[in-house]
Amino acid sequence: MLIISFLFASPARVHAGGTDNADLFTKTVVFYDDTANLRFVSNTRLFEEGWDQLPQPRFWHEIISLSPDSVMINLAENRMVLQRIPRDNWHCQQENEKECYREYIRRANGLTEDASLYITSGKREFYEFKKVVPMIDRAIPLFMAEGVDPWFAQTILLIESPGKLHQRSSAGAFGPFQLMRSVARKYGLVVNRYTDERSDFDKSARASARLLGTICVPKTKELLDTLGLDYREDDLWFRLLVMHTYHAGAANVRCMLEKLQPREGGQALFQKIWTTECRGFKNESQNYSQIALASLMHFNDLITESKDTAYMVTGDVMMRNFHAGLMPYEASVGYLRSCIEAYESDLVDGVIPFEYFHEKMTAVNKQLSFTELKNPEKPAPVLASFPLTTDRFIHIGDQLMRRKQVDEAIKVYKLNVEHNPSSPAAYDSLGRAYKKIGQEELAVKYLNKSESLRGGKP
Repeated sequence: MLIISFLFASPARVHAGGTDNADLFTKTVVFYDDTANLRFVSNTRLFEEGWDQLPQPRFWHEIISLSPDSVMINLAENRMVLQRIPRDNWHCQQENEKECYREYIRRANGLTEDASLYITSGKREFYEFKKVVPMIDRAIPLFMAEGVDPWFAQTILLIESPGKLHQRSSAGAFGPFQLMRSVARKYGLVVNRYTDERSDFDKSARASARLLGTICVPKTKELLDTLGLDYREDDLWFRLLVMHTYHAGAANVRCMLEKLQPREGGQALFQKIWTTECRGFKNESQNYSQIALASLMHFNDLITESKDTAYMVTGDVMMRNFHAGLMPYEASVGYLRSCIEAYESDLVDGVIPFEYFHEKMTAVNKQLSFTELKNPEKPAPVLASFPLTTDRFIHIGDQLMRRKQVDEAIKVYKLNVEHNPSSPAAYDSLGRAYKKIGQEELAVKYLNKSESLRGGKP
């Protein structure tokens, strides 16, 4: 969400900084259907200065990797994880039961009765970083053309609406840069009942850059000058503070800092920011820079994992490294099983389309068959071979539905019906998917088929 508030004006002090081409680097990125040399902004300071070792970013780094089916009970003060439990186990409880459970956690960890606990769900389905990769390269020159540090382009794309052009927040922010209507219109975008140019990547990027260059950066500098704090514009902590202005608005950031009255910037300041509320600067705002750091940590892992080349399709990397003749039979089967799981994740993450998934799963199945033929005296253990089990198909389809990848989900459900034509559950899942998108005739057809296979009346 983006809220803009205008601040006071004060004489600005001159500070060195800004991003030049030395902060940019090029990486060869391999997609399922293409290879490209893309530019990114270096985040070496995050690691050199030890931001990645702080407990709050480390907590969010784990949350970003965690399935939404799980929740973490954590201490509000420093985000220390106290327990991980299934999401349904928490939400099925009444409020009084939840409070009793919190009390149990406090006692078990030697905490005081007033220790504040948060219950945080996994966010893995929201942060689709691999989809962001080509967007960053596209946004960098647009920000630089406006004279704005491209670090902001990279970071905003990673945390605001990662991999999505049509994400809308509860406050009405929309698009890859999560612009509010009034802000978008101020910077020349058309937003009305017929057209919303906030989903136009290039136009939205330029508006975001102009907002940063004319309001967020200048107002953050004015505030720090008024407080007498020294800074450089390429300091990581300065950039993070600008991000808070982008998200919460300058007036709320001003309120928070004036409450703190800091004498210096850096990590010590942010440790206080992460536990301070003032006006509209509350828990969501406190989390914002923590999530930014965690997202940059994830992005660094993604881009640097394979040195000079970044591979977006995990299944392809694993299959490329498979050497049947060098592995014992059981190890080969286990490895191919892991390859199948990797391709499932690639599909769910939106990195590959269904057709590519189908092609690669068929190839893995052939390799499994070949491995079995080479070892006739050793019966195969229970394999996750292709075609998959009914339950596995449904699990993949359900994950795609949750991510609003409806077309891909329906293809998976239909493949399930094709390979498991006697399964009531296969027809039921396909019928429910059609019902959810309003295709009643098809929904009735497959739901009736499911009922008839269960022995009921169609």
